Amino acid sequence: MEIILGSAYPPYNDVEPIPPGELDRLVMGCRAEGTHLIIGCDANSHHNSWGSTNINNRGECLFNYIMTNGLDIMNRGNRPTFVTSNRQEVIDNTIATFHAGNFIKDWHVTEEVSCSDHRYIRFTVMGIDHSVITYRKPRRTDWESYRTELSGCLNGMTDKINNLQI
Repeated sequence: MEIILGSAYPPYNDVEPIPPGELDRLVMGCRAEGTHLIIGCDANSHHNSWGSTNINNRGECLFNYIMTNGLDIMNRGNRPTFVTSNRQEVIDNTIATFHAGNFIKDWHVTEEVSCSDHRYIRFTVMGIDHSVITYRKPRRTDWESYRTELSGCLNGMTDKINNLQI
């Protein structure tokens, strides 16, 4: 069994419809392949189905998309996911394909300091093989693209790097 874990961020002032095209293509691709999908989404939208205090147009659009595409909302409770000095709201959600939701356990918003105005959302995905090894194949590297990208990153840096021995 394969589960894809994704992340989506439709900016709050985005003129593109909710959900963005990339998210829709991911959902449709997983459906076509029969692959399970779990998406963490900074949706910037309000709907009481994921714990918001009200419903806005973006929230209604996203909710309709979720329902018409056989997705599940994994949020539990209404602890705010977005907190500032003068405002709190649930604008982040976790969405999963129908069967993938069965593997999500202990979904919750933490009280940990995140260095952001968003709180951490934590959950466990049961049945994942944690022995997955990430590796690179140097022979498949596009070295010309790598050099171009590296040059862009180093642009403006000094020509000489000094090492100090202590």
